[in-house]
Amino acid sequence: VVNRAVREAIEGDREATAEVEQILAELDLQPATVAYDRSISKILIQASRLATEQYLTGKFDLRFDGSIGGLPTYSNTFQSYRQVASIKGPETVNAEKRITPGRDDGRRDPLQAGLDPLRNLITGLAGRAQVIRWSYPVYWGFVLTSPDHHLLVLRGTQRGHEWLQTLRARQVISGEVPEFDFPGAIHHGFASIYARLSGAGLPAARTLDPSRPLFVGGHSLGSPLATLAALDIARRIPALRPRLRLYSYAGPRLGDPAFAQAFSRLIPNSYRIVNQADLVPTLPPTRTGKIIYVHLGQPWGFTTAYGDIGPNHFISVYRDAINRERKQPLLNDGSIASQQP
Repeated sequence: VVNRAVREAIEGDREATAEVEQILAELDLQPATVAYDRSISKILIQASRLATEQYLTGKFDLRFDGSIGGLPTYSNTFQSYRQVASIKGPETVNAEKRITPGRDDGRRDPLQAGLDPLRNLITGLAGRAQVIRWSYPVYWGFVLTSPDHHLLVLRGTQRGHEWLQTLRARQVISGEVPEFDFPGAIHHGFASIYARLSGAGLPAARTLDPSRPLFVGGHSLGSPLATLAALDIARRIPALRPRLRLYSYAGPRLGDPAFAQAFSRLIPNSYRIVNQADLVPTLPPTRTGKIIYVHLGQPWGFTTAYGDIGPNHFISVYRDAINRERKQPLLNDGSIASQQP
């Protein structure tokens, strides 16, 4: 019986692996027509760090206007850029207040003891968690322009609930998110967040000169949001589409094969940079029941392992690898390609 159980477990692993391999083998993505640009990638990963600093500064300084010029890691790299806009959107906050009955220390006043039954009834009911939710605007990124090109950058994960969005595997189709259209099915959490931001980024994109390339990028949560922003811009501002490029860093999977394939035909010049020791790009799983997720974009990888989830995912790890040009092109199954372009 034990041997049979072991054999069945091993066979189950083989079948699951074969199923994922089959999904990837059938994935038909349009290849990039423009080479990965190392110099742009270095700028975008630095800009992703600035987007995080912009968010944090805005949270603690209500007078902050979103300008990146005074942020801690701002450098001469960005002196040739002009900030066209800051992208703001709502952030939901949960507050919980719990009232619990007082402890009996054995020294109560006799008169007070007579009131205890009523007090305990009231505080017993009030002892349940009271949760209050509200939203307020925060910074999610910015748009820059220079004589050569434009940048649109969205920030990564900062709050606990944003990490939870990465773990939930539920998908939605376009009709369930009225704020924007998309092919196939995509992650419900990422769709919900971008739906609240679409009205802020598009007006700024409409002001950009379409004769210059527009590079869209983001790290962590910023990766799927940047992907949806690029798709939204390509559909709603067709003049920008031919020179639109997407650079995503440490991004989780966003949609099903139909979404990935349609995206690759609309925006073929998309590049996915990943630390192969980073857990986040492995989420959500390729298959969970009937739900399928796949990556999109030309994959580039490196390996920096610190033995923990957070350090392997930090933007500083990605920035170091990109600045040192440690990335190598990957195959869709995650293996290293035989030749470097």
